[in-house]
Amino acid sequence: TFTSIVAGSELVNGQGGVWPQLYYALRCGDALAAESIVKQYAASNNNGDESFSGVDPAVLHIISQLVELQQDQQTIFGDSTNGNTRSPQQVEKSLLSPSQTMLQSRRQVCELYERTKTRMSSLSGGANVEMPFVPYRAACLALLGGAESISEVSVLESSGLVKTVEDYLYASLWHALHLADTTSSIGGEGGLQNVSRAVARLGKLVNQWGPSYFEQQDDFGDVSASSAVAAAAGVASAAQKMPVSGGWAYTLPLLASQQYATALAYLAEAGGGLGLLQATHVGVLMDAAGLSVSDYSNASNAPSQTLVPMLVASFSASLQWLDAEAALKYLVLLSSKGKFVKEQVQRLLLETRQFETLAGKLASDGSRSNAALDSYFSKSHVSSILADGANVAIQSGKPADAAELLVLSGHFGALFTLMNRELAAYLVASTQEEFTKRQFWFNAASQFHAIHLAHGKMYVQNALESEGRMSLGNTFQLLMNLVVFFDRCRENQWEGAWVLMDNLNLLPKADSEMTVKVEAFFQLDNCVKQIFHHVVLAAMEALCHLFRSLRQDGAGVSIQQQNTIDQRLDELRTHARLLVTFSRLLNLPGLGDGDTYVRIAQLEKNMM
Repeated sequence: TFTSIVAGSELVNGQGGVWPQLYYALRCGDALAAESIVKQYAASNNNGDESFSGVDPAVLHIISQLVELQQDQQTIFGDSTNGNTRSPQQVEKSLLSPSQTMLQSRRQVCELYERTKTRMSSLSGGANVEMPFVPYRAACLALLGGAESISEVSVLESSGLVKTVEDYLYASLWHALHLADTTSSIGGEGGLQNVSRAVARLGKLVNQWGPSYFEQQDDFGDVSASSAVAAAAGVASAAQKMPVSGGWAYTLPLLASQQYATALAYLAEAGGGLGLLQATHVGVLMDAAGLSVSDYSNASNAPSQTLVPMLVASFSASLQWLDAEAALKYLVLLSSKGKFVKEQVQRLLLETRQFETLAGKLASDGSRSNAALDSYFSKSHVSSILADGANVAIQSGKPADAAELLVLSGHFGALFTLMNRELAAYLVASTQEEFTKRQFWFNAASQFHAIHLAHGKMYVQNALESEGRMSLGNTFQLLMNLVVFFDRCRENQWEGAWVLMDNLNLLPKADSEMTVKVEAFFQLDNCVKQIFHHVVLAAMEALCHLFRSLRQDGAGVSIQQQNTIDQRLDELRTHARLLVTFSRLLNLPGLGDGDTYVRIAQLEKNMM
């Protein structure tokens, strides 16, 4: 069928003798078909005559050896299993390791080839009815002997046997296989140096020709969708339109010449979304099979460490908004790229915010329900991924996402550290944005308390205790109370504000408590100490407002009532004096601001 399509039915019907049909059988890599063809003509010339129509015994011998290598496969290169009846065979164990008998047959065929070329040259100037088919004989002998690549034989240039890119690649690679030197003194890979040089030379040519030599451009299809992948692989984004082939017209020659990295990067770029899908799947399969996804050359064959991961990451990102679980399935294909996979899973979590789908949710006993991540990672590994993802979220300015991830990870110490820091940061809000964030964190903290701390639930406390960080819980409770304290101050509920502050037991109530309270201050969490000057100032303001209100209420009262009021006023003055002394002893960071200190001192004077 292939012969009739390419060369016409006349060759199928026997015109030109054995050589045209034999050539196309070899061009298909089918030694079984080649043997069937030569056997039909062998009887007509079994005396060793070298006529242009006869078949030399050396040709028969080498074809029979190729048949032994091919066995029942469709081609001599095929990796078929014949319906899974046996293990696949590889070319590495056949053509690249020829027997001495095959090498001897090749030499004999090479001698026939050289004589054929000479006779072709002598016949080229005169008329000969067999001349139209002589190139087929020369091509067959060149293929079987491996003396030259038929794509580069000068006497075959006008024959039209090498018409397409596929013809050229096949001829070049076939010839490269015949350069294996089993007599090399260094053996092993050393015997394949000539093969390697030939493949590297072909790869260099394909790269030099570039995609425009192979592709036809159409007028539709933007190919910029995956330019980042191509950039990561070092391939310039030259094409602006979708090639008719979807990128395969250039990708296949690159793959055939072992320019794997360039091939996949080009396909991902030139083929648009479909090209990215195809390049990703090919790359993953190559990586799983242990193939080096790199561009082969004589100088270096270092694998591209980033290409396949970048392809997978890009394709996963294209899926994540439609199906986060499917996007995850692709990321975990790169099981050997542990750190990269972890980073990409964290990216998937933070970009999609599909926390429940990917990581589950916390049950009433503090355990996390199974979700997509648990299908691929252990519980401890998932917890690590979530905790590290929370750190990334914090660095990216997404503390709310970080808090959700920390809850799911069970890292409650880190969660309390985050909530305490955010509560302290917005404790004294001055803009609407800060008020909004302050309310968000207070609500989030209240909800966390109601869900995970109330009703006798102990798993959070147990986790903090096992981490040796119980103090974080105390700081959390203190900050929640301080939020309420400042809310009362802002709402002019001075009595309630001072009662709450007095109950928190942060400030000295007598001179005898001064040393104890100073020491207690230095045991507070840093996030509290850094905003404590605001607490002192607000407490002083509460005392001042209470003093002023009480003194105003004392007008026109009885002597007994006046005595009670005076006693209370003295208590408020004492609290104010103790507070000023306390703040000086603490050397609070905010008191370095002259305005703050002056204001505290002025408030005390107003109470004299």
